[in-house]
Amino acid sequence: MRRIAAFALATSILASCSGEAPESAETSLARAYAGPRFASVQPDLFGADGAQANAWADYDGDGDLDLFVGFRGRANRLYRNDGSAFVDVATEVGLADEPETRAAAWGDFDSDGDPDLYVGFATGGDANRLYRNDGGAFVDVAPEVGVSRGGVTRQPAWVDYDGDADLDLFVAFRDGPNRLFRNDGASFTDVTESSGIGDPRRTVGVAWFDIDGDQDLDAFVANQNGDEDALYRNQGDGTFVDVAESLGMHQPGRSEELGSVGTALGDYDNDGDIDLFVASYGPDVLWENQGDGTFRNAAPGTPLAGDHHSVAAAWGDFDGDGWLDLYVDTFLADEAEARDYLFRNVDGMFEEVTPEVMVEAGASHGVSWADFDGDGDLDLSLANNHVDGHHPLYRNETPPTSLVPPLQVGLTDAGGAWVRAGATVTIRRPADGFLTTRILDTGGGYASQSVMPVHVTLPPPPDGDPGAVDVELRWFEGGEGRSSTANGVQPAAFFGQWLVVAVSFGGP
Repeated sequence: MRRIAAFALATSILASCSGEAPESAETSLARAYAGPRFASVQPDLFGADGAQANAWADYDGDGDLDLFVGFRGRANRLYRNDGSAFVDVATEVGLADEPETRAAAWGDFDSDGDPDLYVGFATGGDANRLYRNDGGAFVDVAPEVGVSRGGVTRQPAWVDYDGDADLDLFVAFRDGPNRLFRNDGASFTDVTESSGIGDPRRTVGVAWFDIDGDQDLDAFVANQNGDEDALYRNQGDGTFVDVAESLGMHQPGRSEELGSVGTALGDYDNDGDIDLFVASYGPDVLWENQGDGTFRNAAPGTPLAGDHHSVAAAWGDFDGDGWLDLYVDTFLADEAEARDYLFRNVDGMFEEVTPEVMVEAGASHGVSWADFDGDGDLDLSLANNHVDGHHPLYRNETPPTSLVPPLQVGLTDAGGAWVRAGATVTIRRPADGFLTTRILDTGGGYASQSVMPVHVTLPPPPDGDPGAVDVELRWFEGGEGRSSTANGVQPAAFFGQWLVVAVSFGGP
């Protein structure tokens, strides 16, 4: 069981407990890059075909991450993490739906301290379901709370768009306008029309993050079949305005065969703001955040600009050097294992390093990084819906290039509910000026959303002293941006733990 260090933030950590730090005898705190090493976990269990959406959360509250996988052609699965092995408990807990599942989003909509699960289906024949987590068993409450609308569902996202400290629900549809449901406590209200966010185009991916520095959540909408993309700026009054064209991010003139698919958010260049990668049918796009509310496509001229018929992507620092790497998966209908790509980030520049094991068994849809075994590095879950595909889970066995322990940081309300999706965690190391930012998951990969802490690795410092770091958390609440900082955090003190920061409504 992973230890969780819960603490309050004002200007310092009020409580913590020490974990056992990884090897640190090497005075340089660094080692040479040895190439990617990944090993398949329980290949028989994760060998079924038809997998599409995949998302992580600690559904049973035992301190480790469990994995939900949505399928076509077979019942959905929930893999409970028992430490030494995973066990499929979907039938036991009530999540073994059989309709084709394209979307899954974990989020604590009722703020009771355990994650609930929204499941979206591939056709309008089955209404989508919202499973309330009742002590590890799940009950569909979508009809009674007002979110049972069905359709050709893609990216759902639990976000607090209005800053009232509970989770609202956004759902992307490929066959009709996207919907926004405001959480009013006992039920949800459909505010799509009044908010102006109901994009009627063929949406596949959505990324919620703060584009303009006011700390409320805006929404980039990735549209398919030649439709232009959208970027809905949150006006702070419950309404949204599409500013994609004015920012040059709408991608006009695409043919019916081209379009945007999955989205991935991360600070790839370690400048303290969130960048956006868009997996595409056509050249992939990297919208680099300029820090002033504008973006530029930084992919052309780099390996990230490939035209791979990409479906989904996820950022994760697999080699532990302090720079986010990127996994991109592809889909070709007649190929079980269309070529995937693992791009290693070397000081902001990318090189392709895909290991053979992932070439042989890659993804076509879901892709998600998570430290499921609590050893401090990021493992990888993939989903391939081809009839000859699999949904492999790979344990990361790559020796980290930095021996400075990683930090895994989460943000909850005072009762322990994970209702701060979209909050950012910024790490600064005063000793050498290292800076990087992560965002609590608002959806990505392929039509999935996880509930888990951000994972931050730190490069080895030049002088061989790991040094203390400052941890700043920022979120939107009560109509304004809020932040809180802990100074002098020693990463080694939290190795093998989640740093879960609890803040009350209206807190610092």
